[in-house]
Amino acid sequence: MNRPIAILLIVLIIVGLLFSTFALFQGKFVEALLVYPLLITVYIFSRHGKR
Repeated sequence: MNRPIAILLIVLIIVGLLFSTFALFQGKFVEALLVYPLLITVYIFSRHGKR
């Protein structure tokens, strides 16, 4: 994985965690958990590009 993609993944993970934490404090459990499958999908596509 090259450096720009790694930085992008780190930023997306931080934003996802912040959004999830904010949504959980508001009581929106479903919205908080919808972020994680999207992060896994982005990670899979970033790893697939390396092959």
